[in-house]
Amino acid sequence: MKKIFRGFVMAFSGYSMSPKTKMEVNRENCSYILLFIPLIGALIGVIINRWGVAYPYLCNYSLLPAVVGAVIPSILSGASHLDGFFRTVDALRSHKSREEKIHILQDDAHGGYFAITACICYFMLAIGVWSEILTNGFFIVSFGYIISRSLYGLSLLFFRHAGEGKADIYVPESKASKYIQGFILLVYIAVAGGFMLAINKFVGCSCLICAFVAFLYYLLVSYKSFGGVMEEIGGFFISICEVAIPIGALIAYKWWL
Repeated sequence: MKKIFRGFVMAFSGYSMSPKTKMEVNRENCSYILLFIPLIGALIGVIINRWGVAYPYLCNYSLLPAVVGAVIPSILSGASHLDGFFRTVDALRSHKSREEKIHILQDDAHGGYFAITACICYFMLAIGVWSEILTNGFFIVSFGYIISRSLYGLSLLFFRHAGEGKADIYVPESKASKYIQGFILLVYIAVAGGFMLAINKFVGCSCLICAFVAFLYYLLVSYKSFGGVMEEIGGFFISICEVAIPIGALIAYKWWL
């Protein structure tokens, strides 16, 4: 139980805006961390969901609701995954060797102009997409934050890692524990996806397809450019996935409904 509680504390300390813990980052404290990162996504989803209820009474136009929908995930997650997006884009743009790309991912002081430009474009795209989504779409998309973080956890558990990093200590040494965690992450995905489909099967299906397309793209980029997955590239995936899911909702509303 102590390990599970430590995993909970480390997850919210490292991947949310909550205060940072003084616990040491090691396998003993982090072997259950991947179980709790989707719960941060659930918290983000609840805030997005409640915002979808409140904003029609507060706003006359779609821009402010779209801005809030686009920035809430980054604020509540402490921009932890956006940092991975920033570094991964920078590494990919460098066109250097695999080893040098991995060094860029792990270099805290590195920051290229292209990554800054990509972040600006990312938020502009996110705001544009959110501004076109109907209120019902807010409720469906809100479950996507659980799915993106669950897929992230599955990738770190079961796919080859590139180089040495924090992701290594997130994977428990026990195979039984590893597969149990994988099963729980799949349950998260199934439950969140089920709620999406229950609200609107066409929109939910479109969102799920976009999420898994983003996941396949993440794996392709990871293996082709870095030789495997890493925590930072996982942040890149979560950022991509969390704009792909609203795009899926928008496509469904514009084309199917």
